[in-house]
Parts: sequence; structure tokens; C-alpha cells
Amino acid sequence: MKFTVTRNSLLNELNLVQGVIEKKSTIPILSNILLEASGDHLEITATDLDVTIRCGCSASVAEEGTTTLSARRLFDIVRLLPDGADVELSLLENDWVELHSGNSEYKIVALPKENFPSVPEAAPATASIPGNLLRNMIQRTMFAITQEESRYSLNGALLALLPGEIRMVATDGHRLALVAKSMEIPGLDVEVRSLIPRKTLVEIQKLIGDQDATVEFGRDENHLFFTLGNRRLVSRVLAGQFPNYELVIPRENDKFIVASTKDFGDAIRRTAIMSDEKLRAIRLSFKSGTLELTASCAEAGEAREIVPVEFEGSNLDIGFNPLYLLDFVGICGSDSISIALKDGETQGLIRPIGGSDLDYRYVVMPMKF
Repeated sequence: MKFTVTRNSLLNELNLVQGVIEKKSTIPILSNILLEASGDHLEITATDLDVTIRCGCSASVAEEGTTTLSARRLFDIVRLLPDGADVELSLLENDWVELHSGNSEYKIVALPKENFPSVPEAAPATASIPGNLLRNMIQRTMFAITQEESRYSLNGALLALLPGEIRMVATDGHRLALVAKSMEIPGLDVEVRSLIPRKTLVEIQKLIGDQDATVEFGRDENHLFFTLGNRRLVSRVLAGQFPNYELVIPRENDKFIVASTKDFGDAIRRTAIMSDEKLRAIRLSFKSGTLELTASCAEAGEAREIVPVEFEGSNLDIGFNPLYLLDFVGICGSDSISIALKDGETQGLIRPIGGSDLDYRYVVMPMKF
């Protein structure tokens, strides 16, 4: 094997796969990437057995071939080479690789390509999803995924493809984020559900980047496939039954409040300073035209904030985890939000007002204060 690529092209692809590489793997080959040179193309594959990325770049191939190299070591070498330089790699005997670039020369230990895990063949595409839509849906739901590894079926987000609509839902049992968009999916006449692991969602965002390109989505019994141009991400399906999220969304909340997103968020941040570190709760008291936020801690003191809001009705007190509210405020993308409540013991429903064509709903369970 012998090929030449530009440093910048190679660096872009190596940067893309770094998140998949196992840093402390007990299986040495998983710290390596598979390099396959053929025709006028270099294909790069990285996997941790749960997530696999295949990508590549144009190359001048003198001798076709395949090998595996340490992903971190090759990345560190290439990123320190001069901008715009050419990089030449040659496979030597006894699984060594020689790298030349300008005045730089390296000899790197490789591992046999036969040890590298096989990559599942892609399934036919189920749907074509605009990249910016998929990225926005991930951003608006991923923060609600549980941090508890033991709650396996909640360690990812649910992607639901319906005739005429696409949805993404995530929950940790204390709050739920749901985003939906009306979209016709040709050939789809039944709902298709897929649980996507958190790590896969992170890598999908990197795969899309700031491109406004289409992502082809497909699945088989055990794997999910996301293809964007010549790049493909393969993920294991997250096992388990996602809860019936429709039952969590409140239908009878009849008290509606409209607040400035910035004012609401700033008041929460200031009040939360005095919240009890164990309880992590602040009190929201809604009165005609105003919202009073309070928090207290026996060891620290107390805080009180007044925020003008649009609200008419009987007084209502409710407690929330301030961090949960701030997660929504930071990503909702609108100048104003609406809060729908029933009483102090029923979950609240928060939605952005304008700012996007997405149907975005955020459900938060109340807390005692």
C-alpha cells in the first residue's frame, strides 16, 4: 500500500473519527483506524463496536492496500504538520507504516487488518432527513437523556418516523423533551421507531457539522445507519422499551403564562444561587401580571426575584429544579416562552413562542419546596 493525500483533507477525516475511538480499550485494535487505499480514494473506518464511522478523502494511490494505525498517534502527527502539506504513507514489511511529509519522517507500528472488526452492510434507506432538521432535533432533546447508566432504555433518544411527521423524544423520568416536524416521508405508511444511543447522537451532530445536506436513514434488526455523502455512521440499536411518552404530556393544564425567555432565565440563575444543594428546588409563585421566584438554604440564606409576566388567574405556587428550566431556556431559540400549569402538583408544559417551525414541548415534573 502506498498513497499520498493532502494534510488538510486527511486531518478533517481523522478529526471526525476521534470521538468513536476507545481511549482505554482492553482490545488494542479498537484504538486503531482501518485505512483502505484503492482507486483514487482513501477510506477510513473507526469503531468501538457500538458506533462505527466510515469516511474518507481523495488520494493519489500508487499501490492499493489496507492496514490499521493508532488513531490518536496518526491524528497527533498530521495535525502538527504544516498547513497544506502533502502526506505520503507506505506499508512496509512486518506491519510497519512509513509516513513522509516535507522534512518529517515517521515509522509507525501497525496492527494486522484481519484483527479489525467487520462493518455491517448498510440497510436500504427508510427516510431522507434534512441534516439541519436532524441536528436541531438532537440539540433540543439530548440534554434530557438520563445520566443513569442503569436505566438502559432511557440512555438515548427515540426517533419516531410517522406518515406525515418526524419526532424525537428524550426523558430521564423527571423531565421530557419532545420535538416534532410535519414532513412527508415517501413510502412510509406505518410508524418506525428507533432508540438512538447518546454517543451516536453526539457523533451524528459531528457528522452533519454545519452542512445543509440530506441524511439517509436506514435500519436493520440490530443496527441504525446514517449516511451523508460519502460518510456513514453505523450504530447498534439501543435495546429496551421506551416509555409511553404521550401519557406524560399534560392535557388539562389550563393556566397559561407568557414570559420573556431572557428575563425568566436570568431570574432563575440568580435565584438558584441560594437553592439548597441537595433539594435543588426553587419556588415559582404566579400572581396576576407577575412571577415571584424564591429559594432558601439554611446554611446560605435566601433569594427573591420578581419578573413581569402575562398571567391572569388565581395565584399558583409550584417548585421546579432550576437546572431543568435553564436547560430549556438555553436551547429553545425564542424570545418568549409559554408555561402551561394546572396546580402545584402536576407537571408543567413549557413551549417556545415563535422562533422556529418545530413543534417543541418540554414537560417538567414539579418538586416540593
